[in-house]
Amino acid sequence: MIGKEIIKGNYIPISEVKVLMEKRREKYEDEEFSYEHGCAWDYVLKFSKLDYENAKNLLNELLELGIDEKTSVKIVDILPKDEIDLKVIYYKKDLPSNYKEIINTVAKYI
Repeated sequence: MIGKEIIKGNYIPISEVKVLMEKRREKYEDEEFSYEHGCAWDYVLKFSKLDYENAKNLLNELLELGIDEKTSVKIVDILPKDEIDLKVIYYKKDLPSNYKEIINTVAKYI
C-alpha cells in the first residue's frame, strides 16, 4: 500500500496531476519513480489533453453551468465532442437540459 490513510479527497483533472507529478520529479530528480508512480506518469502523459491553465478555465466554466465537480472533472479529462460522447459520462443518469451549452463550452478548448 502506498499510503496509510486518505487525508483529503477531491477531484482534479489529469492536467493538474501532470503538474503535480512534474514538481515531484524536479524535487526528487536524483531518485527514480516507483513502479506505481511510473505507471501513473505514463497514463498522465498519454491522456492529458489540455494544459493546466486551459483545464482550470474549462473546469470553472463547467462549474458555473451548474455541473457538479466530479462530472466537470470527467468532462475536462475526456473533452466530449458531441452528445454521444457526453452520454458516456452521464451513463447512469439523464443528460442535463443544458447539454448543448456544455458541448459548446468544451468546443472552445478543443
